[in-house]
Amino acid sequence: MSEGSWGEMVGDGERNGIFSGFMRKGNIASIAMAFALFGAVLLIIWWATNDGSTMSMLMALSGIGIISLAIMLFFFSPSTYIRDDVCDSMVATDVLSLNSVLSSLLVSASGIYVPVGKEGTIKVFIPASNLGDGDISKLSPGVEVFDVRGPIKGLSLTPPGYGLFRNAVDMGAIFTLEGLESEIKDVMENGMELVSSLSVVRQGDSVIVSMRGLASAGLCRSIRKADPAACTRMGCPICSSIACMIVSGTGRKVKIEKIEDAGKMLIATYRLF
Repeated sequence: MSEGSWGEMVGDGERNGIFSGFMRKGNIASIAMAFALFGAVLLIIWWATNDGSTMSMLMALSGIGIISLAIMLFFFSPSTYIRDDVCDSMVATDVLSLNSVLSSLLVSASGIYVPVGKEGTIKVFIPASNLGDGDISKLSPGVEVFDVRGPIKGLSLTPPGYGLFRNAVDMGAIFTLEGLESEIKDVMENGMELVSSLSVVRQGDSVIVSMRGLASAGLCRSIRKADPAACTRMGCPICSSIACMIVSGTGRKVKIEKIEDAGKMLIATYRLF
């Protein structure tokens, strides 16, 4: 994919606004507001035409019932939720176990996120030893786990955040070079609601993603505390999913260069090759 401007295209804002609306928890809030408006209209008609008849009473009860339904729909979503600490505990075990296996194999180099094949598949290649920039640019792993075909040996694994990335794509997200910043922001803030605010800045071949109000903050803290190297070797599901989005949008190889905990903000720096 050729290089291009990282500014938004003219139609990006309009497209992203539509994308946000359709991805907010199944649009439950919008449906609740529509019910409330319909109920209010019925009550207004009842008030204007009330003559004490049975039909007037039925219209008033219908309006009150629909507004009550809207309130329940807005505050009591039919979706099933898992507490964030429970979800974090389930995911952290898998991430730490995989990184323990890599450590026991003496694999300590940072993983390289690489597009593989024409189906949009993304793999994270963990080299057996540290690579120079020239070696990374020539890297072209296959889909097998143990990649020993060429001079660069290592493991080709499914990224921890690939499931989140595919979930965003299945919901309609499209990542492009021109609108990558707004697209990642839209998915993370509105589509999956994983952060309260996010910014993406590109400086040369570096992409700096700042996240505030991370929903899985407990997961990130537990992984960094148990194995700080895991953050740059493969990354947690959140940082890994963003790496997949950057690969999808740029068509280039990506490495998680560093993760910084700045209090209420987590800053992830990605490097493009």
